[in-house]
Amino acid sequence: MARFTFRAATTADLGMIADNLVAGFMTYRSWADVRWKPPDRLEMLTGLVQRFPRDGSWAVIAFEGREPVGHAAARPEHPGDVRPLGGLARLAHLFVREPYWGSGVAHELHAHIVDGMAQRGFEGARLWTPAGQARARAFYARRGWRPTGASDPSNELGVELLEYELEPLSVTPPTPPERRSLPARRGSAPA
Repeated sequence: MARFTFRAATTADLGMIADNLVAGFMTYRSWADVRWKPPDRLEMLTGLVQRFPRDGSWAVIAFEGREPVGHAAARPEHPGDVRPLGGLARLAHLFVREPYWGSGVAHELHAHIVDGMAQRGFEGARLWTPAGQARARAFYARRGWRPTGASDPSNELGVELLEYELEPLSVTPPTPPERRSLPARRGSAPA
């Protein structure tokens, strides 16, 4: 039996995703300026609730048993939040709870979210990741993401961000055992 299970998120899961974001942002304290403060959970949850139904966002959640251990979320690329930029998706976030780092769950979440991009017809993807988060930058580089050269030192997160791109999209081979499809829970509308 597989250690982790994966499923598509629904709007009912946004609180769980906000909790995972809180846990993920707390790990930034290991490298961020001592004055840095993580985003507020309520603000993140409010943003998720407002964004998911309107902008084409989707997410995948990973579980060990019934315990959520990570998630990945993506959406169509919207420069300046105006209109979609043809053919590009944005990997909005991929966070795994710290006890599961190195377990392979991040690799599988990445594979699921990139597969979802390709299945939705996207040709490429972009993401922002903190300049100070060397582990994340190395993770993305191993999966074919390349720096675009763009940086954002003055954003609402309060840490310098670097942009990466993945073009063309390629499906990431699964880690054994084979990945399963991600049906939404019955009675729930997909996020």
